[in-house]
Amino acid sequence: MSAQTGTAPPSGPASQRFVDRARFRVDRLRAQPNPIWIRELKQAARLTRTPVVLSVLTVLATLLMASIGGLMASEASPAKTGVVLFQVFFSLAYFIVTVIGPAVAANTIASEREGHTWEAVLLTGVRPQTIARGKFLAAYTGVGMYIVMLAPVGALPFLFGGVTALETLVAFLFLFLVALLSVAFGLAISSKMASMRGAIVVTLLLAFPMSIFAFSTLGVGLSFAAHDAWPAVARGAPVWLPTAYERAPFGIEYVIFLLALPIASVALPAWLLYEVTVANLTSVTDDHSFGVKRWFLAALPVLLVACALPIAVTRSGDKQAAAIAALSTLSMFLAFVVFMFAGDPVGPSRRVTLQWDRQGASRLRRFLGPGVMRSAALLIGAGVAAYGLLGAAGALAVATSGAPGAASKTWGVALFLAYAAGFFVFTVGLAAWLRARSGTTLVTRVLLFAVLFAVAVGPWIVGAIAGALADTGGFRDAFVVAAPSPFYAFFMLDAVGRSDPGSVLIAGLAATVGWVAVGLGFLAAGRSRCARIIDDHEIALAESDRRLAQEDEEAAAARAGAARAFGGDPAEEPSPAVAS
Repeated sequence: MSAQTGTAPPSGPASQRFVDRARFRVDRLRAQPNPIWIRELKQAARLTRTPVVLSVLTVLATLLMASIGGLMASEASPAKTGVVLFQVFFSLAYFIVTVIGPAVAANTIASEREGHTWEAVLLTGVRPQTIARGKFLAAYTGVGMYIVMLAPVGALPFLFGGVTALETLVAFLFLFLVALLSVAFGLAISSKMASMRGAIVVTLLLAFPMSIFAFSTLGVGLSFAAHDAWPAVARGAPVWLPTAYERAPFGIEYVIFLLALPIASVALPAWLLYEVTVANLTSVTDDHSFGVKRWFLAALPVLLVACALPIAVTRSGDKQAAAIAALSTLSMFLAFVVFMFAGDPVGPSRRVTLQWDRQGASRLRRFLGPGVMRSAALLIGAGVAAYGLLGAAGALAVATSGAPGAASKTWGVALFLAYAAGFFVFTVGLAAWLRARSGTTLVTRVLLFAVLFAVAVGPWIVGAIAGALADTGGFRDAFVVAAPSPFYAFFMLDAVGRSDPGSVLIAGLAATVGWVAVGLGFLAAGRSRCARIIDDHEIALAESDRRLAQEDEEAAAARAGAARAFGGDPAEEPSPAVAS
């Protein structure tokens, strides 16, 4: 029954066609909107400061744009003035969205907990997924109001010339997409925090450097690569993507780099942030691992395709660099996933197990559930397979490129692949063992980061000392003591191209084998520890069930004795289960 219309919507679409299902979902959204979203909008409508803030922000942006336009109008052509105003406005709007968006979202769930109204929300019976979507829609609506208020100001560069209407529309579209990611990020932080002030502080401390880094790399940095691919795109312009949509020739590169990759770059992080928010809103005894692991299985193939495409389109002489960059990107992604999965519990709770039994969950569904060793097995299987596929594609592309020294470059890619995969096995094993030995996920992640940092940096310090003590001829060979560091794989690449690599490759291969052996040892130790913890937990639960059953039997015997003492019939006494 809808609270807004008083009518009961249909339980499902009349047809299973895609169009009918989409129409049914739209009709259901209109008839029965998200209750959290409606509540948040009603609360926001009572605030009198919102129109004031929007008006002040719009006036300030208008004065800034008018000032810049007035200063440039006397010295530059109208077209150049329009381009500069376009870059200034959307750069300013980007920072407004990436700061206001997370701050607004961080004030949603954390404020409920601080104001002691979160329990009332849970008592309504609304699912965590519905709460997450409602809070997101409310915060996204608020940020969207800022963008809509700034829209007339953003149209001023189009009046000067130098930019087209399509560029302006695409820029606003991506501004809404940036707002989507910003709100989702702030909501994920808010779902973990218990204090509103703490959530806002943590969100802003993370949002500032991340927004600056993204603006510098994805904006200014990628503009040089975009200029090399499409000369009509200006070099060094931070807002280059709308221009590329307008001026780049349509082709396979257009589809890949301007359509497929931007969609994946927005959809996958937004999906992950949603799953993290839902996981933070669920109880500790619920299954909050399935959504994140499902995201991992969907994101990994997309990342492989995104990493393999640059290898295929680069020039023959740059294919080794593209393959190494692709493997490095895969390594950073898998390292992030290892830290994320380090928050898994040792095993599923009894509540999760009962839900699996009632639902008749499949083996795959149970495998993607909570559990340290389940996560380790998933990471090892999917990660090693991803390394193999991407490394094979990179080595094959280098071998068939026909570039000078293709054979040695192919061996370099193979050695880099072997070391990266071996160190990944060690990282997964170490994370599983630390999680099995630690009481909290924070301790696990801190210890894992400390060990990895020491392993990555420490051997190079020893190598630098050994190189300083060695003579000039043995300076390079002295760095073989840095073989345990994962960055040693880049050192091996340089050694492959030399006629006499010396002991550099031998030390690197020995370190690779050592990391695999140590990682498998940690996995075995972690599995033994987890099995012992689960067995002890099952024994404790069985003992609790036995004692409860014994208490029920003693209570039933006492009631039967009392009934006989007063001349009643013990058979008429209700059983404990019926009485409860």
